[in-house]
Amino acid sequence: MENKKHKPLIIGLIIAASAIVLLFGALVIYSIFFFKDDDTDVERGLAGKKGKIAEEDDDSSSMSSEDLSNVEVYDGHLDTVILIYMVGSNLESANGLGTTDLHEIGAAIKANDPGAATKIIVETGGSKQWGKDFPINPDKIGRYEVGADELILKDEHDVENMSKPDTLANFIRWGMKAYPADRYGLILWNHGGGTMRGFGADELYSGSMMRLQQLKKAIESSGAHFAFVGFDACLMGTVETAYMLSPFADYMIASEEMEPGNGWDYTNWVSMLLKDPKTSVEDFGKQIIDDFAASNEKSGDVYTLSLINLSKIGEVYDALVSYAGTQNQAIVDGKYSDISKARSDARSFGHNKYEQVDIIDFTDKAGLDGKDNIKKVIDDAVSYFKTNMKGANGLAMYYPCNDLEHYDRMNKTLEKLDFDKAYRDSLSGFCTVMSQSDEETKDGKGYTEEDWYRSDLARSYEGKTQIGLEEHIPYTTLPDGTMILDMTYDQLKKMTYIGVEVYVNNEDGTWCQMGADLFQDSVKDENGDEFVNVSFDSSWLMINGTFAPYFYQDVIWLSDNSMIVYGYATAVLNDDTPIWIRVEFVLPEDSVGYTQVCGYWELEENGDIKGGGTDRDLLQFKEGDKLTFATTMVHEDTGETEGVEWGDPIYVPEEGLTATYGYMQDSEFMFCYILEDVYKNCYYTDYVSSYDLQ
Repeated sequence: MENKKHKPLIIGLIIAASAIVLLFGALVIYSIFFFKDDDTDVERGLAGKKGKIAEEDDDSSSMSSEDLSNVEVYDGHLDTVILIYMVGSNLESANGLGTTDLHEIGAAIKANDPGAATKIIVETGGSKQWGKDFPINPDKIGRYEVGADELILKDEHDVENMSKPDTLANFIRWGMKAYPADRYGLILWNHGGGTMRGFGADELYSGSMMRLQQLKKAIESSGAHFAFVGFDACLMGTVETAYMLSPFADYMIASEEMEPGNGWDYTNWVSMLLKDPKTSVEDFGKQIIDDFAASNEKSGDVYTLSLINLSKIGEVYDALVSYAGTQNQAIVDGKYSDISKARSDARSFGHNKYEQVDIIDFTDKAGLDGKDNIKKVIDDAVSYFKTNMKGANGLAMYYPCNDLEHYDRMNKTLEKLDFDKAYRDSLSGFCTVMSQSDEETKDGKGYTEEDWYRSDLARSYEGKTQIGLEEHIPYTTLPDGTMILDMTYDQLKKMTYIGVEVYVNNEDGTWCQMGADLFQDSVKDENGDEFVNVSFDSSWLMINGTFAPYFYQDVIWLSDNSMIVYGYATAVLNDDTPIWIRVEFVLPEDSVGYTQVCGYWELEENGDIKGGGTDRDLLQFKEGDKLTFATTMVHEDTGETEGVEWGDPIYVPEEGLTATYGYMQDSEFMFCYILEDVYKNCYYTDYVSSYDLQ
């Protein structure tokens, strides 16, 4: 395994982005080589992805309304009109997914009466290019009636930012004026970033997104009331989205988790509406969910999709406000660690980057009074739901766990969405205690300067946010010779993350980082208490036979007791494009499992993933693409680090890339452990060499 020439700009970008998983690497090696165990400034390893929030912060701008006086009005009676707001973005320009869905709608129209009292209207924009199947101009905002084999142009004007609320509001007003109907449905088609990031990444405008309060502004100003609002987008199945929409719609269809790339299947449910334009939302909503589930079961993708009765969201909101009071009191009473552990263990979504957690799973694990009522009201509100994920129950919530950087903005967002102050204070209390691991905050600055910071709780937790471990955790050896981490079982139970960081010796005075993965093994003592076994079997990810720098992201348990482990490998595509290669390790129940490459994400100049890093952003390799892995190299004598290319280039074959695991038995490697506890304190260990294990 040989490192190649240094490309500082591209490689540095990749390594900076990789640091969202583990930031310890070079710092820990430096501390070992220079014996600075006492004063090493170890950065937090699990800060989560602090990528840009591309939406604009100004919500006070006035809405501009277009002139509708000359709109051509449909001459005839319509029962149902579906308005699809299709922000094409890279989903269309890179993968043609918008074109695919328009064909699915066309197939339904072709198989049914095109003169039925149902019309499908689409507005297109927000993409650098559209497929050649339809004459969509990327330099215009186009409004079309979808036909069997065509898009019938009804209106066109200069390109606008489709992530702006007035662009959406104008489309809704135009659609209702041009197509008078007894009821309307609205589908918001594009990327979704949940409560934290909102909807609609317009790639013509730097991927900016529409936050929930801006989405509320758009729908409210349009004067519309919808039979349903659907999100063919990731992560929008949250109580905050539902509560915001509840005055404007009867139902919401949305996913707690990231949607796989193909999103919804449109043919069957559109056919239902063409055959019977008065088909109930419950009936065609179930069809949407059933088709979505069937498609993803067939492809082996993780999925969730819910039909939410918005008339019942008020009861969910009331239950959550009441629960917030109970939780706040529990934190006052010193039970923060129990709540933090529950939040860490509960089913989160979007690979922990969107601060989104399943409500029922979290409250059940927290075990506070009120959890049974929350389960009841959510079960009532979720009219229909399908998933293959354990811990997903149909409705998620924003609950910060890793990313305090954006909590001030999110606290203000909740206020603008009319969430009760007691609810927001409960989150602020949790964040206040979580912030006590921040060094600037300990010094009386940092998060203490935020409006949400609760100094009363901070004072009550003085001296209580340490679990009795030093930052550097030593090893200890049991009588049978087994080496474990020197910590008690109670301390181990307070850990929310334990990872292994691995380096390989280049035999020229440098070491290369192979990445970070979950720890591999544990042992139990005579009392049945579990401890971390200090071991590493040298197995590591290989792509097309070459060891790849690999970083763990998340693990999802499926309802059939199988699991999928997600991670990424860092690389450069065709010499100039920094990417993350998405890799899944699938372990079916009672099987040895398999590993697969699922595609790749391109990185922005600032290290963020283009589009946000959801599953729908994944791009596919082409035959002949050149890949060179990229990693960090550390000079043993100076501790200096640099980005390097790793190994010989790989050229993507016709059959695509293969991923396997191999053993690094021919190389010297070393590994250390990186841990984080319920208070967000981070710990590290000395490195153990492969020679020490012999």
